[in-house]
Amino acid sequence: MARPALRPLLPALLLAALGLAAAPPRPRLVVVVSVDQLSAELMQTYGPELTGGLARLRREGASFTEAYHDHGFTETGPGHSVLLSGRFPAHTGIVENRWFDRAADRFVYCVEDPGAKALHARDQASASNARFLGDGLGDWLQAQVPGSRAFTVSGKDRAAILMAGRKPTGAFWFTGAAGFTSSSAYAARLPEWLVRFDAGLTERFATRSWLWTKEPSTPEGRTASWTFPGQVIRNGALPRLIQGAGMPLDKGFEARFRKSPFLDEVTLEAAEALLEGEQLGRGPATDLLAVSFSATDYIGHGYGTLGTEMRDQIHRLDRTLGRLLEAARRRDPGAWVVLSADHGGMDLPEALAENGFPARRLSPAAFLAELRAELKTAFKVEADLVQEAPEPNDLYLREAAVKAAGLDRKAVVARIQAWLRARPEVADAFTAEELAATDPTATGSPRDSSLRVLLRRSFRAERSGDVLVAFKPWVVFGVPPTDWPTGHGTPYAYDRRVPLIFWGPWKAGERPDPVRTVDLAPTLARELGLTPGAVDGRVLDLAR
Repeated sequence: MARPALRPLLPALLLAALGLAAAPPRPRLVVVVSVDQLSAELMQTYGPELTGGLARLRREGASFTEAYHDHGFTETGPGHSVLLSGRFPAHTGIVENRWFDRAADRFVYCVEDPGAKALHARDQASASNARFLGDGLGDWLQAQVPGSRAFTVSGKDRAAILMAGRKPTGAFWFTGAAGFTSSSAYAARLPEWLVRFDAGLTERFATRSWLWTKEPSTPEGRTASWTFPGQVIRNGALPRLIQGAGMPLDKGFEARFRKSPFLDEVTLEAAEALLEGEQLGRGPATDLLAVSFSATDYIGHGYGTLGTEMRDQIHRLDRTLGRLLEAARRRDPGAWVVLSADHGGMDLPEALAENGFPARRLSPAAFLAELRAELKTAFKVEADLVQEAPEPNDLYLREAAVKAAGLDRKAVVARIQAWLRARPEVADAFTAEELAATDPTATGSPRDSSLRVLLRRSFRAERSGDVLVAFKPWVVFGVPPTDWPTGHGTPYAYDRRVPLIFWGPWKAGERPDPVRTVDLAPTLARELGLTPGAVDGRVLDLAR
């Protein structure tokens, strides 16, 4: 009888002999948090001021301080598709938030699905993971641990959907005055706990005034303003009235609400309602909850990263995350929490320029108009040879126009590439053929990844353009009021470097070695005793 009793020890003894640590016991609840646009720079800038959840994660967690998204187009869709799949956007298929669908002859949104219907309003088209390729942590968990469940909730549909993998138990996202919703791709109806939650939230929207005032604990930040035709961007203009009792619950309300800390607060409340309504962490198996907080991104776009608005947002986020950590541990004292982000972001270019950075704005329409004029002159044609695009970093030929003019496609592409490389705001440009011939495998340090490799990992032939462009650092597309004051999406460290913290049974402390965000999913899978699907990342050492 002694011999069978020794068998459970054999894997641990073998791991010890190999110098590896055995995986910890599997918890009943795992929470993965993504904070949209939470760069490592924001953590460094405001972290010493914090005392809540962010501070606790940094103090008690295994914190990788040099974690990078190792792809070129650092946007919300691609970033969230990476975190729980362990794959680069080239493999998840989510190459950008939007790309040109050649078959449909239009730009498509990364999670749009005309066949899916909104569960809160059946006459509205909704969203799904139909364009996402592969699988993710929630799929591996449910397939390998009987009784496990996987849920996501977010302020954005693309964040909830792209962290959910192929077949989540549920995926929910904020939809404005109606509260949180899902689509017919995931369920036939909203769960009763969410119907009740939405009813209460909608009543609060209609009857309460939502005034964004600076937290007493938030130090004063930058107070400045910049004037554009038709709009003035102000930093430090708190308090701000987000919604007054009785004001219309229209698109204006939704835009204001998203660009405030209140979006994160109601997302937390929805996550708490989900934890209770689905009794997560109370069953015999492991449950996964992925939460994406979106307000940091909207506030970063609207006010920059170093103004009073962002400083107050980070302090409020710190408090919000503290509540989430407590909620997770109440449901399972051994709960694990992992924190990361989909991308970083940059400050307002006007503010950066005032401090000596070579920051500037670029009008996508004007830039593309110059390129189109160049091609018309070079090839002596009247037709436009390049598609209109919201941003000029992924350029698509108008194939019909090229063919109708009797032009050689390769010659047109070569001319585009040469023109781009001569532009002062362009760092480099690569053709689809060049990128297809580039190895996307993760090697070396992510700090040193070349522009060509980074763009390769954001490239998928059937979805990406004919020429992909890396603009120089600190270039922002667009001019207010029609465009966001600032943004992200570049292949540079201010957009690629994000926090990565594992909070659980592992040794606390900072890990300075460079790692990739694609390492999150295989690492968590290994710690949970799961076999992942195909991944581009590697397992990180959490025990040292």
